[in-house]
Amino acid sequence: MMLDDIHTEHGYIIRLLNILQQKLDAIRQGQTVNYTLIKEIVDYLQSHAEQCHHPKEDILYHYYQSHYADDQGDMASLEREHQELAQLTHEFSDTVEMILMDAVVPLDVFADKLNAFVTRQRAHLEFEEQNVFPRIRANFTKDDWLAVSGQYSQCECDPLFGSQVAERYRALSERLQRLP
Repeated sequence: MMLDDIHTEHGYIIRLLNILQQKLDAIRQGQTVNYTLIKEIVDYLQSHAEQCHHPKEDILYHYYQSHYADDQGDMASLEREHQELAQLTHEFSDTVEMILMDAVVPLDVFADKLNAFVTRQRAHLEFEEQNVFPRIRANFTKDDWLAVSGQYSQCECDPLFGSQVAERYRALSERLQRLP
């Protein structure tokens, strides 16, 4: 079921956010961090999450709004939030890229941006999991699930968590395998 796939993808994103949180903690403790690994995580979120994950969610939200929502409140704001998250991810990616190109970015500024990025991403996932998905599960019928699945064409294989890891994510995949 589409919602189960989305929930699984949220688990993947949380694993990546946990690594970013570890990097933030390391920065705050004055330790050196691997900015290339941070860049790989952000690149994955920019490419796969924004191009495959969020569009899948948007299909669900639109369908729910048109068939079940009495008001457009929470659901209507989610597509806009996806756009805002994409912008935040792009801006954070630019900051990491600047660091990798040896630009001077004060550590406290970077730590604040990393914290804001992780916090916002987590809040978004939590809101969907606790408020949005339960409503969809409670209301959707078998016909609804067939209708939304017919609107979505599968993305290419997940380049990090799929059956074959893309070369550009190999180091990140190895890091994920070492985590408990």
